[in-house]
Amino acid sequence: MMSMSGSESGVRAAKHDFSPTYDQPWPHAYYKAHLALDYMICDRTRPVFENIIARLRRQRPHRPLKIVDIGASYGLNAALLRTPLTLDDLYAAYTLADGPLASQRLEDHQAFFTRQKLREDLEIVGLDPSGQALRYARDVGLIGTAIAANLETEQLSLEDREALRDADLIISTGCVGYATAQTFQRVYEATAATRPWVASFAMHPFGYGEIAAMLAEFGLVTIESAHLRQRQRWFSTEHERASILALMAEQGMDDRLERTTGYIYAAFHLSTPREDGA
Repeated sequence: MMSMSGSESGVRAAKHDFSPTYDQPWPHAYYKAHLALDYMICDRTRPVFENIIARLRRQRPHRPLKIVDIGASYGLNAALLRTPLTLDDLYAAYTLADGPLASQRLEDHQAFFTRQKLREDLEIVGLDPSGQALRYARDVGLIGTAIAANLETEQLSLEDREALRDADLIISTGCVGYATAQTFQRVYEATAATRPWVASFAMHPFGYGEIAAMLAEFGLVTIESAHLRQRQRWFSTEHERASILALMAEQGMDDRLERTTGYIYAAFHLSTPREDGA
């Protein structure tokens, strides 16, 4: 079993802890906490994922395209990929007192997303340790299947493996570090027959080397595209800023963006099978 490196555990100790907002029946606290730190990574990754989806469509014209979202939580990535909504739209809907998603009535939330005319050409499987968050995402129609499991410590069930079968694309936007090569390996083993691409944004200073090395064992080539790095969110405190900058310096990472903007950035990694030549 793969374990977390010392640097990864150091980053986890340094970074802001959003976990109290992740396992509640409703996503309001989650959105309020993320808005407070101008969390924007999912909005900024959307065009990157849409470009990858378009490229995959040319190779895999079947419908729908099956996407596995590692760290899906309340279905934020699914909402952005399957509707015209922006992240600002979602922040307003959930956090304003008179927002259309301010209530705790499931019927209101289901009706809201039904009005968005969710794309049917994307089938999204959500994977996350938080069963309550995934239940919400499934109940409002953002994801089709929910896999509530911590794959750092658990094996996939036969039912979950069946749900992952035939995947075309695996994505993640904020879970690398919490999800290590162990999680990605278990997901890829269950999906390997259809050779899915893996597109991940890893927040600095989490490394991606162990995940890339594991994917190479399945015949995938991983490329980091520096021009596609994206803002994740503001530093939450001066202590977090100092700690993360120190860890970046230890690892020889370029920290000029973090120092000059006050935002933490995320690096983009795309892993594709050698035969796809992507």
